[in-house]
Amino acid sequence: MNTESQFPQEITFKVICKNLPYLKESIHSACGNHATEITITQKESARSTFISYTITATFDTPEHIDRLCNAIARIEGFITMF
Repeated sequence: MNTESQFPQEITFKVICKNLPYLKESIHSACGNHATEITITQKESARSTFISYTITATFDTPEHIDRLCNAIARIEGFITMF
């Protein structure tokens, strides 16, 4: 049995950040460098202090996923992703 994932593969994950005005553009730019077919939706917290982004994208290799996660984690305002 082959236990390796097949690529390209569509993956969905969430990113939680402080609600800063430039974040969506920064996240979209990072995604564009490592993925294709990118969809990003967002939802602000009740007091607009935080914002969550749901990102669905297609990745060609596991390395592209790792590189994107590292790039997003370096964006100012980043809190967590899952």
